Amino acid sequence: MKEEDFHRIADQALAAAQLATRCASHSSLNHASPGSLAFGRDMILNIPFHADLIVLQQHRQQLIDKRLLRANAKRLRHEYKVDDLVSRLDTLPPAGDKLGPTAKGPFKITRVHHNGAVTIALDRLVRE
Repeated sequence: MKEEDFHRIADQALAAAQLATRCASHSSLNHASPGSLAFGRDMILNIPFHADLIVLQQHRQQLIDKRLLRANAKRLRHEYKVDDLVSRLDTLPPAGDKLGPTAKGPFKITRVHHNGAVTIALDRLVRE
């Protein structure tokens, strides 16, 4: 195969992939295609396409809120109290020990803040 033939085939494949991407409808775009939104024309038929961008933004926000509610429904609610014992996660495992413990503790909670964050006593004089 000649080098020109390879370049021609690659160009055709890239053009087909680009057209497919522009013509594909997306549920986040209220089943419109990115090309029709960008160019104001339907990507298959030669007709004008008018999009209401406010409705699209509201639709996407509804999808985001729905996914957020579903994710938050799986979380367990826990209220920390002073004198509870907790563990602190280490960001890095001990050197040379990939399977070693990643948490240290238990540490006593000394204060619970209004936003749910806690202050723990790492040592007699050290608070985090």
